[in-house]
Amino acid sequence: MANGGGGPRSRNVRVEALRLAAIVGISLFHTMMPWTAQALCDPQAGCGPIGEALGSDPVMLTVLGVISLMGAWGNHVFFMISGLYLVPSLARRSTQVGYWLSSARGTVRRVLAIAVSVAVVAVFALACDAWVTPLVRVHELWQWTLGLEFVWLYAAFAAVAPVLAWLLRRVPARARVAVVGVVVAVVMLLNGYIAFVSPGDAARGLTDWRKWMSAVTYAAAFALAGVAGMSEAPRAADLERRRRRWLAASAVVAVAVLAVVTVAAARRDVTVLGALSYKSTSAASMALAFLPLMACAMGAGREGEDLAGASRRSGSSGSVAARCTAWLAAGILGFYIVQSVFASVVMDAGIQGMLASVVSAGGGWALLAAGVAVSVAYVVAVTVADGLIRRPLLRWMRLG
Repeated sequence: MANGGGGPRSRNVRVEALRLAAIVGISLFHTMMPWTAQALCDPQAGCGPIGEALGSDPVMLTVLGVISLMGAWGNHVFFMISGLYLVPSLARRSTQVGYWLSSARGTVRRVLAIAVSVAVVAVFALACDAWVTPLVRVHELWQWTLGLEFVWLYAAFAAVAPVLAWLLRRVPARARVAVVGVVVAVVMLLNGYIAFVSPGDAARGLTDWRKWMSAVTYAAAFALAGVAGMSEAPRAADLERRRRRWLAASAVVAVAVLAVVTVAAARRDVTVLGALSYKSTSAASMALAFLPLMACAMGAGREGEDLAGASRRSGSSGSVAARCTAWLAAGILGFYIVQSVFASVVMDAGIQGMLASVVSAGGGWALLAAGVAVSVAYVVAVTVADGLIRRPLLRWMRLG
């Protein structure tokens, strides 16, 4: 699997470190989300004491503005890493006899692995609900469908990847880069229109086109990374120069985003701060996911080798730190599921209750420090449990 399976394929430790950072970013985003919402209150309409304390401090508001980008950023990293490796791998095999049968078998294994992963968490969730403490919506169909929308989006992308790879393999390299570039640009323009001009109602129905833009955006990210992974890998002599370019581009975008957030925070422009990270449609989050991923994925290629293939051989390490990073990062799929299903107990009642006590006693910066600490601890706890339960089960079922 490209994500979450913990299989035996070689892994680029730099990419795995980025994947692990994405899990922490998603966790921190959800941890701080209620406090960010309070800080982004309109001061003219009136803010509560906590919202006023957080929102009136420009530095704190800047930090919260950056954290508000991390949810979409982590999601983009998740889908982009999948596309980066899965699409080129399928594209390489798409000219071979029996491609459709072999890719169908692979797709069934990937989707089954996702379904089994959800089933494993469901067993623990229902047991917890019955014998420990009630879980909100655990008996509702919504929880296991739209409540896990990012998980099922991943399954959908895995299902269509063989067709996408087959098509892309038959398009000249420059043409596919141009096409995916136009698609991404159009998607981001639509997202900008939603965020800054027409956000619509907070509660959107399935008939509202804005509701589907998250899926469309992540599909574009998946395809963008897949096309990048199909590009020719740099030669050894050009590797460091290419990597420095991607790192420089990452730094330029990061500085630009930070400057915009800082200015908006200094002016206490909560409208701009909210729009910059609106839902999962943030162009800043997408760019800050793609550019560092390219820098991390760079690897010296053999003659005719694509970037994805070279990347798998690059950055590998047998060190304890590298193995631990890859092992924890492989728990991102399990973390998505656990975070969604157990949110009412772990996040809403547990973590948020503790943070409410912290902010009352120590103020905003104590809240931030505690939020970071508890977010990291939550990631470690879930990914360790995932590595001891879900992933061994998938390997036993030959789905890893």
